[in-house]
Amino acid sequence: MKRTSTHLLLWAVALLAGVGLVGIRTVASAEGGTPPGAPGPTTAAPAAPSSAPPAHRAAPLWRADPATGTKPFEGVETKPGQVSVVDDPAGRYGKTYALHTSGHKLDDATRVRVETRGQRTSGGPLRFAKEGDVFYIGWRSMWGPLPTRKGDWVTLWQLKDYGSGAATPPLSLRARGDGTVDLEYCDPKLKTTTLWHTGLKLNSWHSFVVGLKISKDPAKGWVKLWHNGAAQKLAGNAAQYRAATLRAGWVTDKWGVYRSDGVTGAATAYLNDAAVGRAYGDVAP
Repeated sequence: MKRTSTHLLLWAVALLAGVGLVGIRTVASAEGGTPPGAPGPTTAAPAAPSSAPPAHRAAPLWRADPATGTKPFEGVETKPGQVSVVDDPAGRYGKTYALHTSGHKLDDATRVRVETRGQRTSGGPLRFAKEGDVFYIGWRSMWGPLPTRKGDWVTLWQLKDYGSGAATPPLSLRARGDGTVDLEYCDPKLKTTTLWHTGLKLNSWHSFVVGLKISKDPAKGWVKLWHNGAAQKLAGNAAQYRAATLRAGWVTDKWGVYRSDGVTGAATAYLNDAAVGRAYGDVAP
């Protein structure tokens, strides 16, 4: 009888130990881990590195949230026009800024414009002024209606200069009367170069990221561009175009509609997910 009891006791202990190990392995599997000392899962070969830019990685330095109205911007310019928040007309991206102008000139000397100006942060205006700084600016734009006229221009985004010596924007995204939109660079001698162009498609969202190294020296500053998630070749087949991106005291962004006098009629520009950061992945729409 004693020998039988001892065998039964040992059998019960072994059984309980086995149940415990099964339980540990089951819990580890459910939690996606492996208990110490247990054999781990087979490790797959590492994937080849991707050439695509990374997704959002960090909080940007600034982002325009339509829920706060126009507060994220340093200012708005309506001559004439209005900046409001609407539902995305395409039904894709929720609340969106709508910048609308009737197109009626206020007077002969004033060009039609409806634009946001600059970025406001908790620490004050975000201005691009320091030599060697690198910024990435990302956003989505949709336009319509957007009248154009051959030989005239409509500026849809610009990197505008301010302060002593301000003249003309170093960079501007312009719609032409030939059915295209282009990125134009203006150097310190006010010579313009078309860096990039593509067909102008209205009533459809376009995403942009502009990368900038800030400098008054055209040998030290540079520009990069992504359109609809793809890196673009700039003038001279350059992925990174050398440029003087800083002029006067500082430069900052403007989005909307600003046009030459030969263009008439009402226009609307929609803006969504505008952001400024230190890397592409921080701001890519």
